[in-house]
Amino acid sequence: MKRVTTYINPIRVHWLIGELGLTGIKEIKVIEYFKPLSQVSRVDLLCDEYVVDNVCRIIHEVGTTGGLPDHLVFVNDFHARSADLSTIGRRMGELDD
Repeated sequence: MKRVTTYINPIRVHWLIGELGLTGIKEIKVIEYFKPLSQVSRVDLLCDEYVVDNVCRIIHEVGTTGGLPDHLVFVNDFHARSADLSTIGRRMGELDD
């Protein structure tokens, strides 16, 4: 399993999530950061290794506004850990590990 983390312009989040949903990805986590002169959305998702190239292609095509490079993608191995009693109630899904 792979964890894909990308930073994109918040304007593109809606379209990106829609396209990624068509690949069968079941859980996507979005965190938005806003400052007076900058804004960025962090998008995290889990996927099987065989779809990573397709996911990255979608991010590069849909997650950009077309200007200067305005997105960044990280792909890492993901190993789920079992939930313990201290995380129950705070953990919404595997992406919260």
